[in-house]
Amino acid sequence: MKPMWKTLLFAAAASALICGRSTANEHVTLALNWIPHSLHFGIYLAKERGWYQQAGLDVRIERGYGSGDTVKRVGTGAADFGLADAASVALGRANGAPTKLIAMLMDRPADAIYFIKGGSIQTPKDLKGKTIAAAAGETSINLLPVFAKRAGFDPTKVEIVTMSSPNKIPSLVQRKVDSIVTFTNEEPMVKNAGRMANVKIGRFLFADYGVDYYSVGIIASDKTLETKPQVVKKFLDATMRGYAEAFAKPGEALDAFIKANPASSRDLMKQQWQTLRYNMLTPTAEDKGFGYMDDARMQAEVFEKLLQAPRQPIVHQEG
Repeated sequence: MKPMWKTLLFAAAASALICGRSTANEHVTLALNWIPHSLHFGIYLAKERGWYQQAGLDVRIERGYGSGDTVKRVGTGAADFGLADAASVALGRANGAPTKLIAMLMDRPADAIYFIKGGSIQTPKDLKGKTIAAAAGETSINLLPVFAKRAGFDPTKVEIVTMSSPNKIPSLVQRKVDSIVTFTNEEPMVKNAGRMANVKIGRFLFADYGVDYYSVGIIASDKTLETKPQVVKKFLDATMRGYAEAFAKPGEALDAFIKANPASSRDLMKQQWQTLRYNMLTPTAEDKGFGYMDDARMQAEVFEKLLQAPRQPIVHQEG
């Protein structure tokens, strides 16, 4: 897939926002994939710098409730743009949600299973008969059958405990569940909770077992792409400019984010950003431009297996 634009890193998206300003800015809603965190630095920096306004857009940023929910919101028109992982977009589209990825933020997947070291879990095969906590519809749990096949165990032998995301880490360190799935940007929180509970945390990275796929990107509906191509271009230009600036000036990006989200931990967001850079600034992103996507990779075997795999049964829920 050729990118709709090509934004070179550290150039601060030097190309001007050619669409110009209008007399009345167009209202645009962006649904995040989860609560605001470091992955969203570029968006908040673009907003703080006024680049959306310069493009003639009044962007409202709404928190997300998981990629699956964001796909639904964008597909139904409840949001104009969204952040969601490629797996959720693929699953959503297979189930009738008319959304498409239009730019990639996380070129390298960040899915992981975390567990307490020193117990009965040492390899992925040891997850047999164990519990894994996951939020309802969480992408990593949807990918569990793919990971399990690569890692050599039967995913139907694992018990899934659905719970709200904020409860996963406490449940792990309190040993209420044997493991949890989450993205590696949560690793600072997981390890900090482990230190407080005097336990050591281990992890299985999906990518280490050959589960290679596009992760979180920007999505839009088929209708928006067809009827508002200039709005799409304006939004992407300003957003990519924000991310290019965030990579070049992470301290200023952190300032802009905390200004908009004062309840967030500055230290935690800084640690998360440093972790996420590994998933964002890949060799492909540096060579092809941040946001680039490729047709061949979107047709990778992992997506075919994801769509063919039986859904993991929900064994029980918290409470």
